[in-house]
Amino acid sequence: MVRLFSWLAAITMLMFLISGAGVYWMSHIAISNSKEESATAIAKAVAATLSAQIDLLNKTIDKIVDDPEVLTVISNANPVQLSATAAKLEKYFPEVLKIRLFVPGVSQTDDQVIPKMSFADIEMVRETFTKNRLPSIQGDQGADRHLAITRPIKRNNEVIGVILVSLNYDFISKNIRTAAAKDEYIELKQDLLALGVSGSKINTDKAASVSIKVPSATEWEIIYYYVDGMELTEMTVSATIVLVSGLITLLAFFSIHRQLSGLLTQDVNCVMKAIKDMMTTQKLYSTYPVNLAQMDGVIPTLAQFKRVLDQDNNNDDTIPDNYDDVHLDNFFDD
Repeated sequence: MVRLFSWLAAITMLMFLISGAGVYWMSHIAISNSKEESATAIAKAVAATLSAQIDLLNKTIDKIVDDPEVLTVISNANPVQLSATAAKLEKYFPEVLKIRLFVPGVSQTDDQVIPKMSFADIEMVRETFTKNRLPSIQGDQGADRHLAITRPIKRNNEVIGVILVSLNYDFISKNIRTAAAKDEYIELKQDLLALGVSGSKINTDKAASVSIKVPSATEWEIIYYYVDGMELTEMTVSATIVLVSGLITLLAFFSIHRQLSGLLTQDVNCVMKAIKDMMTTQKLYSTYPVNLAQMDGVIPTLAQFKRVLDQDNNNDDTIPDNYDDVHLDNFFDD
């Protein structure tokens, strides 16, 4: 019986472990999908906010380039007038650092005014004469780094000049500063340049991530890093539940085994007493109480067997033919 209970306990524990592993795996997948959906939603929200702000800046600059005064100054191509008009426009543009107006043929940098005009700015201006350029962060780290936006100035669908607006880009980092939660990290990148970060620094090589392009500036990409799967606390709770359930089951098996062993021992002693009485006193007492219902028919069957033997008037040792009438089957069936 000990071996039987040992096998039952081992099989039960195995089923607990298999069930626990299955529940853990399903929970891991569900939590991973939930975290991915949450990270994607947050990254899209940040991208949408940045895109809306860039669109607002673009619309403001589009109104400037359509101003008749700007068109007249560009047509005259007078450097003094260009500088004066640009300075005038700066007063009506929030977060602006510098506005510059250019006519075709620009080739020199401007390092007299902060933020300085770099070669990257010149390249943006040149390309804007032939095609639209997306906003870009330009300049060295520090006071010269700025958000550069260019727009062509047209007359009769012909590009006659370009406006370069240099803006403070602190609003970018403000947008993502509070976006990340615990064990999450957000980066806004322009190629390899980090424009802004948020959240706690985690091991990005091992963390899962989602990437979202900012619609109004395809050179900008939001990368949202997060710890995939279940956290240590959740894993500990799940493992504890499985182990405690298994230990309770083993304790129940041990308790039932002890109780059943005691009941069987009492019933066997009762049966042995009945056999002893039949062999010594040649009679059975009125009651031989047993604990298990499956043992109720044992003593009556023994008494029947004894009566069959007593009816044999032969003195040989052969078992009577009517012994087949004594049935010992199905004692332990429910």
